Amino acid sequence: MRDRKEARQGREVLTARGHRSAAILLVVILAICSAVSRDNVTRLPRVPVEWRALWSVPADAENGVEFLGAPGHAVSARAVTVATRQGTVRIHDPRTGALQRTVPADPAQPAPITGVWIAGDTLVVARGEPDGAEQTLYGHDLATGAPLWRRTVITALRQPRLGDTGSYHGPRIMATEHGILVFEQPDDPLDIQALDARTGTTTARVTYPRSCRLTGAATARTVWLLSYCQGNELRLASMDPRTLRQGWTRLLPSSSSPEDGGPPIGLTANAEGYVHARAGEDDFFFGPDGRLLYTGSQAVKVTDPDRWNPPLYTGSSTVANDQGRALRDSTWPLPAYVISVDPGTGRLGGLPIDLPAHLVSLAGASRDMAFVFSDVPGDRRLTAYRLSYGTTRPKTAWPDACGLLTGRDLAAFADGYRPAPATDGAAKCDWIPPADDGAVVSLSVEWVSSSDASARKLYTAEAAAVEETGDIDPTTEAPGFLSYTVAETNGFYGATIINVGPVIVRLTSSSRQAVRLLSPLLRDHLLARYAPGVRAPAPVRERGWSFPTDAAVRTKQVVTGGVVYATSGDGTVSALDAATGAVRWRYRTDGSVEDDHVVAHGTVYAAGSTGRLVALDTGTGRPRWDRKITAFGDLVVAAGRLYLWTRHPAWSSKAELVALDPASGKQLWSFEPAGDVLTPEPVLAGDVVLTGSDHGVMYALAPTTGTEKRRYRLGAEHDRILLLRAGTTVYATSGNGDVTALDVVSGEVRWRSRITGTISFRPVVAGRTVYVGDDEGTTHALDAATGAPLWDFQAKGDQPMFKWSATVVGGLVYTVGRDRTLYALDTATGKMRWRLPLPGGRDTGPVAADGAIYVSDREGTLYALDPATGTARSRFRTGGTVETDPVVADGFVYIGSSNGNIYAWRTAGP
Repeated sequence: MRDRKEARQGREVLTARGHRSAAILLVVILAICSAVSRDNVTRLPRVPVEWRALWSVPADAENGVEFLGAPGHAVSARAVTVATRQGTVRIHDPRTGALQRTVPADPAQPAPITGVWIAGDTLVVARGEPDGAEQTLYGHDLATGAPLWRRTVITALRQPRLGDTGSYHGPRIMATEHGILVFEQPDDPLDIQALDARTGTTTARVTYPRSCRLTGAATARTVWLLSYCQGNELRLASMDPRTLRQGWTRLLPSSSSPEDGGPPIGLTANAEGYVHARAGEDDFFFGPDGRLLYTGSQAVKVTDPDRWNPPLYTGSSTVANDQGRALRDSTWPLPAYVISVDPGTGRLGGLPIDLPAHLVSLAGASRDMAFVFSDVPGDRRLTAYRLSYGTTRPKTAWPDACGLLTGRDLAAFADGYRPAPATDGAAKCDWIPPADDGAVVSLSVEWVSSSDASARKLYTAEAAAVEETGDIDPTTEAPGFLSYTVAETNGFYGATIINVGPVIVRLTSSSRQAVRLLSPLLRDHLLARYAPGVRAPAPVRERGWSFPTDAAVRTKQVVTGGVVYATSGDGTVSALDAATGAVRWRYRTDGSVEDDHVVAHGTVYAAGSTGRLVALDTGTGRPRWDRKITAFGDLVVAAGRLYLWTRHPAWSSKAELVALDPASGKQLWSFEPAGDVLTPEPVLAGDVVLTGSDHGVMYALAPTTGTEKRRYRLGAEHDRILLLRAGTTVYATSGNGDVTALDVVSGEVRWRSRITGTISFRPVVAGRTVYVGDDEGTTHALDAATGAPLWDFQAKGDQPMFKWSATVVGGLVYTVGRDRTLYALDTATGKMRWRLPLPGGRDTGPVAADGAIYVSDREGTLYALDPATGTARSRFRTGGTVETDPVVADGFVYIGSSNGNIYAWRTAGP
C-alpha cells in the first residue's frame, strides 16, 4: 500500500514537473518568436514619412533689407535667432524653441535691425537705416549675448540690373563658421573683404575679375561663387572664408544665349555644403566636395525620398518645363515641399508641410530638422519641423477633378461645356465651351491633406495671402470659401478657393459670372462627399446687390430711367436693373473702356481703347452706329452735339477736339489747339464751346462750326487750365495758382485772384463761394463775385497720388486733405466742425446726397456719414478699391470696384 502511495506521489511530482517544463518551453518559444518578429520589423526599411511642427515663434520684424540680401533670422546647430520690431534679438534653443536669452538694442544707436547672422559661436547683427548705405555690424557671443566688437561697413545701395556685366547679385553679407564676408559694391570693381567672427577685424581682401556677373552663397565652412563672364563662361568656385583663397573651380556648360549679358544666375546652399546652381534654363546640383550630382535635365520631379540629406530649399514639387526642371515658384500643388538632394542618386526628394509654397523660405536645416520662415500676412513666423520616420507613408485618395462638377452644373452658366482632364499629371480639369469665344472654366484640386486640421491651416494661409495681395468678393465670402479676382498683363480672371474637410480646390475662369454661379455648386458637391449632412454657411447679406463684370470698373455709372449703365475694363457695356441688378443687356466693344461713357436721348455712347466709338440703343443694346476714332478723355453730349478729343498719332502731345452728330456719328467739325493738350478735359458746351489746355490758354469756339472766337492767356506756357461753368460765369484755374472768372458770353474778365500753391484740380462753386484745392491739400475759399480770399484751411500730409475734392451742403464744405483725413468745414469761416481719418486716404467722394455724406478710403471701404457729426451710419467693404465716385439715385448708392463688381448699396439717410 505504501508502494502504491509512493507511486501515486511520484506520478504527481512528475506531472507537476511536466507542467512546469511545458510552461518554460512555451515561454522560450514565445520569446524566440517575439525576437524573430522584432528582428523582422527592424529589417523593414524605415523611410522619411512627414515633417511635424515642433515649435514656432513670431518673426514679424521687417525681413531684413532687400539690397543686403539679409534675413531677419538666422539658424545654426547651436541656436536660432530672431530679430524683433523693438530692435532686440531673441536667441532660442533649436530643438525645443525655448528662449535662452535676449540681446538688447543698442541705446546709443536706435536704428532698426537690418540683418542677423550666426558665424560659429558669434551672433552678428547689422543695424542701420534700411535705405542707408552705412551699416553697423555688432558681434555678440552666442552663448552669453555679451558684446564682442563693433564696426561700420559701407554697402552701396544700388541694385545692379540683371544684364549688367561686372555686377554682384547675391547677398552683400554672408556668414560661415570661420568668418564673415562683405561685398561692398554691387558692380566693378567687386571688392570682397573677410572679417574675423570673434574680433570683427579684416583678415583678407580681394578684387574679383572684371566683366563678370557674380552671385554667392555660404555654407557652414565654405563660400560658393557662381560667375558668368564674357565669352559665355559659367563657372562655380569655392572660396575659403578666412583667406578668400579660391579652392576648386568647375566650368559648367550653359545652353543660354550670351546676348544681353547672359542668363539670370542663382545659387542656393545648405549648411553641409550641398549646392544648387542655376543659370537660365540650366540647373546643377553639387555635393560638398564639388562633385556634380546631376543636372536639371536628369530630374523629372521631386519624389518621395528613400534617403534623406539636410534640406536645400523649400518649393513646389512640380516641374515647369520639358527639361524636368524643378522650379520653386510653381503654383501647383499648393503646399511647400522641404526638398533635399539624395547624395547617392542625385535625385530631389521632398515632403510637404502645411503652408503654401509661395509664402515660405528655408531659414536653415540639419539632417532631421528644417526651420521655415512663413510670410503669411498677419502671422509671420519661424517654425521648426522635425522629420519623422516610419515604414510607410500616409496615403490620401485624390478626387477626380473632372468629377467634381457635371455638365448639368455647367449648364447653369451655359450649355455645351465638355470636360478635358489635364495631360501633365496635375489634378486639374478644364471645362471647354462649345464656341471659341466662350470662357474656359478650370478646376484644380490644390491639395488633399492627411487631416482636416492640416488642410484648414493651409487654406487659411493661402486665403490670407489672397486678401493681402488681391481683390476679393466679400458678397460671397464664407468660412472655407473665398472668391477673388486677379489682374494680370494678359487678362483679368475670377477665382474661388474652397476648403471642405481635407480637400482644397480652386475654380478659375475669365468669366466672373461663371465663377459666381459654379462655386457654390462645387462646394455643395464637396460637402456631400467629405462632410455629409453639413450645409454650406450662408454669406452675410448686404443691403443691395452686386454684379460681377469681367474687369475692373473704373468709369462712373450712369443711372437713369431705372437702369444702371456701366462699362468695365474689358470693353463691355452693361445695362442692369437699378433695383435688382438683373441684366437687361450687355454689349462688348473693342478693347477696354477707360473714360466715362455718356447716356443721352435714348443712346449710350462709349469709346473703346482700340479706336472704336459706338452708339447703343438704351433699351436693347443694339448698335445705332459706330465709327473708327480713338477718343481720349470723357465724352460730352450738349446742345445737340457729341464732343470728344482725339490724337493723331495716339502718342502725340497734340490733340484735336471733334464734334459729331449724336444721331449718326457724322463729323461736324474739328479744332486743334495751338499747343499741347496732354490731359484732355471735358468741354463746357452751350452758346459757346469752352476748352482748356496744357499750355496756359482757354479757347472759346463757335458751337456750329468750331471756329475760334476768342482765346485767353490764363497761365504760363506749360500750365494746365481747368474750367467750371456756373450760370453766366466760367471759373478757370491755372497750374501756377491763378484763378480767373470770365463772362461766358462776352469773354470779359470779371476778376483775377491768386493762391499760393499749384492747382491740378477743377474748382467747386457753391452759393457765393469758389473753393479751390492745391496740390498740398489746402482748401482755399474765394468770394465768387470778387475773387477776394475769404479763408483757407491747411491739411498737408504725405499721401501719394493725392486728389483734392469737395462737396457743399447745409452750410458745410466737406473736403479731403493730403493728411488722409476728411474734414467738415464751416462755409463762412473755414473752421473745422469735425474730422474723420481715412485709412490710406480718400479714394473717391465726398458726395452729399439723401441726407448723408458718402466717401471711400483707399482700403476699399465706402462710408455713409452723418453730415452734422461725421458719425458713420454704415460702412461697406467692397473687397477692392473703389474706382468711381458714388452715384446716388432712387435710394441706392452705386459704385464700381477694382475687383470687377458693380455695387448697389441702399442709402443711409437720417
